[in-house]
Amino acid sequence: MAKIKILTIILEWCDGEFSGYLKESEFFFTTEEATVTDVTRNLENQLKDYLIHEGRNSAVWKSITIENVRFRRVYKLGAFFEHFKELIISAIAMRAGINTNLVQQYVSGNKRASEAQTKKLEHAIHTLADQLKKVSLFS
Repeated sequence: MAKIKILTIILEWCDGEFSGYLKESEFFFTTEEATVTDVTRNLENQLKDYLIHEGRNSAVWKSITIENVRFRRVYKLGAFFEHFKELIISAIAMRAGINTNLVQQYVSGNKRASEAQTKKLEHAIHTLADQLKKVSLFS
């Protein structure tokens, strides 16, 4: 069985579009699209082209096929809240114990969140997701 290669796509939100990039030691692909799905698809196509052409001459990439690649999406805060519009910034800020106005400034790009603040927000989001997975509805 072929080994799975996991590549990280960094996603941002700017000027009404999602932008994404995929960076490895031998390549750097970027794209801007209307949706995260389209960004992922475009970067996958760029990688596929690389693997067919330049990558076949690379010791690192020659044995990798697109079928063996999985993508991990990492969101900048603005892109996260734009993609997951169902989540309200103020509610996530409150769960994380961070001032709502400060989080809104992080999301808008006016201020940069520290790693500790980012981890608090990520923990609040993951905790909410875990709680939602346990919900049962009755009609």
